[in-house]
Parts: sequence; C-alpha cells; structure tokens
Amino acid sequence: MLKISRESEINIINMLIDQDIISGKDLPKIKQASKEGNYSVALEIWTQLLESFPDDALAWSNRGNVRFALGDFEGAIADQTKSIQIIPNEVDSHLNRGIAEEALKLWDAAENDYSWILQHEPDNPYALYNLANVQVAQQNWIEAKALFGKVFLEDSGFILARSSHALSSYQLGKFDDAESEL
Repeated sequence: MLKISRESEINIINMLIDQDIISGKDLPKIKQASKEGNYSVALEIWTQLLESFPDDALAWSNRGNVRFALGDFEGAIADQTKSIQIIPNEVDSHLNRGIAEEALKLWDAAENDYSWILQHEPDNPYALYNLANVQVAQQNWIEAKALFGKVFLEDSGFILARSSHALSSYQLGKFDDAESEL
C-alpha cells in the first residue's frame, strides 16, 4: 500500500476542505469510514478529489488501493498506471500495481513491476517478497527460495519471508533445512 507521511495526509485533507470537496465536519466520518473499511465511501472521496485534481498521483494511487480492496483489480491497475504516468519513479505505485496484477494472475506484468522497483531499490523487501511470490506461483522454487532468503537478510523482522523460505526448502525436498528454518 502507498504510505504517506502524517504531514502529507494533513495537507491532502486541508486541500479537500479548501476546495469544498469535503467539509471539516465530514472529517470524522471519513476517518471512521477508513478505519472501519468502508471502502465505498473512500472510493467516493478519492473520485471527487480526482475530478478536481486529475494530476494528483497520490490520489490515483490511493483510489487504486481502495479499488483493490473492493475487488476491482482491473480498476486498481488502471489507477496505479495513471499514478505512474504522472510520477513514473514512484515505487509504491509500481508495487501496488504489481499486487493487483498478481491478483489477476498476470505474472509477467507483476514481475515487470517488481523488477522495475528492484532496479531502483535493489534491497526493497516488499518488491523482493512479492517477486518471490510470483516465482512460487510459477513453481520456480529455487528462485523463490533465493528471493525469500534475501528478504529475510534485509529485514529480519519479515517473518513471512522466513516461513516462505522454509516452504521453498520443503518444496525442493530439503526437509531438514525446512525444519531448521522454522
């Protein structure tokens, strides 16, 4: 998911209020809807924002994340692609699009997005992990194991990478390794 700083979030909310897209009294409702996972309300807010600010890459990406949460994977890909067209070097939009592509089993497209990220941030644990998952989906266990191992080396707190590494060992018939890795 696209991560923004608290300051950026406040700036976006203030912009929405200043442009009369939302009112200050709606703010608690918007926060509550997001907290409760009421993505239809969030989708409406991001769509309204985009009507006023069609070149806002962050809004496109956030709406794409909401569309993903609603199960609209094609829409999520379209919104992340629009975000990338506006700011091509935004890593999070490539990651988000890759996740939506995975949901549609568009393995080559997802692999391209994760590989793009790794060209710019070779140690990005999320791109490494998701690329490893693409390898698992394609039964490329050796490559998946190597990627999961790299993730865990980069971020020892990434427990899923460790368990996925053990699963890869198991799939490769290295049962003792799999057991010791857990």
